[in-house]
Amino acid sequence: MNENQESYTSRRLVLRDWGDDEAIRLGESGGWRVLRNESSENPLGITRTITWSLAPGIALTYLADGRSGCSVLVVSGSQKEAVQRFQKSLEESLNPWTLGELTTTIDKAQTVPEIRAAILRAGIGSPQEYNRKFFKRINRAMSSDNPGIRFSGIWATAYSRWPEFREDLSNIAQKDPVESLRVDARIILDHYDDGRS
Repeated sequence: MNENQESYTSRRLVLRDWGDDEAIRLGESGGWRVLRNESSENPLGITRTITWSLAPGIALTYLADGRSGCSVLVVSGSQKEAVQRFQKSLEESLNPWTLGELTTTIDKAQTVPEIRAAILRAGIGSPQEYNRKFFKRINRAMSSDNPGIRFSGIWATAYSRWPEFREDLSNIAQKDPVESLRVDARIILDHYDDGRS
């Protein structure tokens, strides 16, 4: 893609019970050319990335995220309408988590592991633009009495990097009673500052 050309990206489509094998089969069944296929040993980062060329100027990327335990698909390209068309097709054929489901599963979660998983899933599936429903739930997790839920809330902010999270992340970085959570918040703030994913 020409560097002066505008690029469009779909929302991250969080897949239900998907792994690397399902992603590979999807690419094979589509007959798409593989542009990138990388694995990582970091269990708390992106453990697998596969990018295919769907059409000229349009790519589909599969990401397996170790921290959230989720797999996502992202469509990107130079033509907004084509990106939207491919996103809609994937939503219809693969039934990823909807934005509504991502927030309501937080509200329905009963146990700490369920809450933590729902928060991280909502974080990775959050819209690109600020969304009050997601913000409210992730922010509430960051102020939980439970350090495990705070951990999930802190790391959920890393996916969207909305500036609205900055103030609370700064407070956690300075004042959280758990040192490792203060460190995590500082790491995320550093990533916000330098634009890394």
